[in-house]
Amino acid sequence: MHPANRIVNLRRRVNRARRFPINTCPASRHVHIMAEALLRYGRYPMATEEPEHVAGSLLSVLESLWKARTELQRLKGKS
Repeated sequence: MHPANRIVNLRRRVNRARRFPINTCPASRHVHIMAEALLRYGRYPMATEEPEHVAGSLLSVLESLWKARTELQRLKGKS
């Protein structure tokens, strides 16, 4: 595994990148909570209790990520 993909490094980078509330939203904060719970406890009860809510947060974050990447590519193309 590449060192950048080790959990300790991923967690550090996520925490450095988070600038509440400027670059976060409820869905991204929920995904962060889910990741931390999975790492600490090996489970996230809401995933089985409210799978649609969990899926909604994951999908929302993916939408935002992919739109942001598309916009970055568009801006790079104008340079």
